[in-house]
Amino acid sequence: MAESPRLTHEEFFKSLTTLLTTATSKEKSTVYLTQKPLLYPSAPITSTAGNSPLLIRATNGNSKDQRKKSDKRDGRIKISTVVMPDELQGFFEKYAEVAKGGMGSLKKRDRKARKKAKKKGKEGGGGGKEGV
Repeated sequence: MAESPRLTHEEFFKSLTTLLTTATSKEKSTVYLTQKPLLYPSAPITSTAGNSPLLIRATNGNSKDQRKKSDKRDGRIKISTVVMPDELQGFFEKYAEVAKGGMGSLKKRDRKARKKAKKKGKEGGGGGKEGV
C-alpha cells in the first residue's frame, strides 16, 4: 500500500483543522491522533525516543468501515508529518491549540446512564457465595 506523502507542519495543521471540523459536524465520526518515534532501519535499537524524530498522524474513522465494505478506502483520510527533536516545543503548542479548537462542537459524554447501571448492579444481590 502506498503511503500518503508527509506534509509540512503548516499543511498538517491546516488539514487537521479541516479533518476535525468535518468530523465534529457529522454524526458518529472519529478522528485518531497518533504519535510515535520514527526509527530508521539503520538506527541502532538502543536509541531513545528523545533523540529521534516523531511521526505524527491523524486519520478519520472511515478506514475500518471501508475495509468491511468490499475493501474500498475512498473515505479514508490519512495525514502525517515528521517533527524533529528541536522543533517539538513549538509544534506541540500549535498542535494543542488546533486539537482544542476542533473539540468545540463535540458532544459531552453522558455518564449518568453508566453510573445508574453500575449502582443497580451493586444493589442487585452482592454476588458473593453464601454457606460455603
